[in-house]
Amino acid sequence: MMMSRIDHIALLSLFERARLNTELDGTAQAHLESCLICRGRLDWMQVATGLGARELSYEPPESVMEKVLQLGRNPSRLRQLRNAVVALLTFDSFKQLAPAGTRSGKASSRQLTFEAPDVEVGVLLRRSDDRTVSVSGQVLDKASGPITDPAAQVDLVVDGDHLMSSSLSPWGEFVFSAVPNGPYGLQIYLLDQMVEIPLPSIDE
Repeated sequence: MMMSRIDHIALLSLFERARLNTELDGTAQAHLESCLICRGRLDWMQVATGLGARELSYEPPESVMEKVLQLGRNPSRLRQLRNAVVALLTFDSFKQLAPAGTRSGKASSRQLTFEAPDVEVGVLLRRSDDRTVSVSGQVLDKASGPITDPAAQVDLVVDGDHLMSSSLSPWGEFVFSAVPNGPYGLQIYLLDQMVEIPLPSIDE
């Protein structure tokens, strides 16, 4: 992700505010004046909305508009989206060599470690008896240890769609139980940034 570009969801929120003739904050206005890509997207949305307004059958889904409006009412979430980073995989237990003589087969768990500029995230994928998977982990600030911010949130997503959310424990821990096995992702919202983590399947 280019850090100088507004996330497309945040851009939708800016467009909704402009449509309602509300004043954009100085940072957003300055960005739109200097970034031809975001300015072009915003202009395209305005044209598309103008065409849609003349079509009686056109109406954005209420759930989508509510999400956009909610972002507009939550400046901190907009800042998190603008400062989104993708964490890098630094450890994978599947990449470790098995001891000589060990039989290969489906592992019951998989340990992963991801790193972003200021954050380290440990993730454990564990297979359950009912063929589902539990996804648990711990979020650490590299300087101060477990993140204890009560407003921090971890979302489990697939293809960008939200599945479930978890808050962090006093030790920076989170857990999702009875998750169908498959490739998922985590979105961790911390103070003024969002850390995105692509998760592999436990069988990969």
